[in-house]
Amino acid sequence: MKAKSAIIIVTTYLIIFSLLCATGSFIIIVPYLFVLSPFLIFWMVLSILTDSFGYPELGKHDEWGYLDKAKDELGVF
Repeated sequence: MKAKSAIIIVTTYLIIFSLLCATGSFIIIVPYLFVLSPFLIFWMVLSILTDSFGYPELGKHDEWGYLDKAKDELGVF
């Protein structure tokens, strides 16, 4: 849940930042928001990489996998 909330917060922040830049509203705070954005991106990436959700381990000969489909249902590409 930590990673999901970080993604939602940073995405909302960047949408608001983009709208402020596009409309020219609150032009005084836009540079401060711009300076803050790399730190928020770094926090989001760190939250995703350190997410402790119990994802299933891949098998010995598996290189990747999906959680929503069984291996037999994927077929051959």
